[in-house]
Amino acid sequence: MILSAIKSIFDIDNVGKRWGVRILYLITVVLNAAIYFNPFADSDFTPLNNWVNTFYSMTEYDPDSYSSLMANLPLSQGNIVFILTVLLGELIYITSAYIYASVYVRNYRREKAAILSKSDPDSINYAFSSLPDEPIKVSKLVGRIILISLVTSVVALPLLTISMYFLFFALIGLPFIFTAPVAYLSGDKGLFSSIPYVCKLSSKYYFINMRSIAIVLVAALIVDFGVPYLANISYTAYYIVDAAVTTWLWLSIARLAALAYCTMKDYPIRGGKRNMAI
Repeated sequence: MILSAIKSIFDIDNVGKRWGVRILYLITVVLNAAIYFNPFADSDFTPLNNWVNTFYSMTEYDPDSYSSLMANLPLSQGNIVFILTVLLGELIYITSAYIYASVYVRNYRREKAAILSKSDPDSINYAFSSLPDEPIKVSKLVGRIILISLVTSVVALPLLTISMYFLFFALIGLPFIFTAPVAYLSGDKGLFSSIPYVCKLSSKYYFINMRSIAIVLVAALIVDFGVPYLANISYTAYYIVDAAVTTWLWLSIARLAALAYCTMKDYPIRGGKRNMAI
């Protein structure tokens, strides 16, 4: 069952005719790899690290030394450009994940409608006993992707900061809310009403979702430890492989969220049994 879950999560191009997801993957990899080859960016933060060490090594408060230190912050324009491009890269990852989740749900609902059109509603599985949810219109979906991407870029840093202080509680609560963006992008709920909605859906799927999230986290840890070793061989190879693997992980997370949402919504657990593994 674990192997089945791993295949379901990481088989990212298994959506529709596959070419759309492959194009999304390629564009995301190219854009994020290009960040490290930006001729206007400077990734050397050695002067800044020395400045930080000097700041924290001050044992006594001297107004003149403090003012001089703050007035000479060694952050070049190239450093600023690099920071901004890295932040842009994170936004690209997030937006690509949202696009992927949206494509997955739309394709899932279109396939479900196709099954219903060829089957007798009285003879198929109970999960298909009602009319399928209508796929969200593309024009409406584009606006939702833009809005949720902007909201995420604003709230991400505060949420990550809070999560670091309450890491245990954040991990415990993650299986309840990680599908909330999918509920919004599917058109089922609004931006804020999606959170209590998915919390209710996740009540009986909590440990299943926790297991699936743990699989992705383990994969991310393996990548974080393994990929940086490429920098000892070639920085070019490291930048390209890092962008490729990171994109794959982001889309895997999006696939898991979309798969979990569709499963929880259409396959409610009854009698302690579930019909579909995630």
